[in-house]
Amino acid sequence: MTAQVIITDHDRWRKGVGGSRAGLSGESDSSSYSGLDLNLAQFTSSTFSGSTFAATTFKHAEWSGCRFSNCVFNACDFESIGVSDCTFVGCTFSNSHFNAGRLSRSTFLQCTWTALNFDNGSWSQVDVLDCHGSGITASDLRGQQVNFTGSRFEGLQFNNAIING
Repeated sequence: MTAQVIITDHDRWRKGVGGSRAGLSGESDSSSYSGLDLNLAQFTSSTFSGSTFAATTFKHAEWSGCRFSNCVFNACDFESIGVSDCTFVGCTFSNSHFNAGRLSRSTFLQCTWTALNFDNGSWSQVDVLDCHGSGITASDLRGQQVNFTGSRFEGLQFNNAIING
């Protein structure tokens, strides 16, 4: 079964119109998706290259050991997502929020972040390298071993955040 079939099958399951829960493992994808409910989806050791996700929810999803290259995430809801051991290269994230998201042992390289919210997030061993963007907000973000080397962001608004403190 292809990654696209598994992902759309999960969306149908979440919407109560058939399908089944997604357990994407070791798959590759380069498709475009819009308006999907991918809450609770689990992506493990999968590769996404040029995939696009618009107005898609990933609430309480778990991503582990995945690689995302040149992917676009626009108007997505990543509430309470768990991301571990993932790499994002040349990806664009815009108009999305990661409220209570957990990022660990992951790298963002040469990514663009625009209008993102990280309220109540938890980051551990996260590298944000040579990235740029604007309109990044976070209240009560906690982070240990976070590296922003070479990154430039305009309009950062972090309130009550503790990063590497």
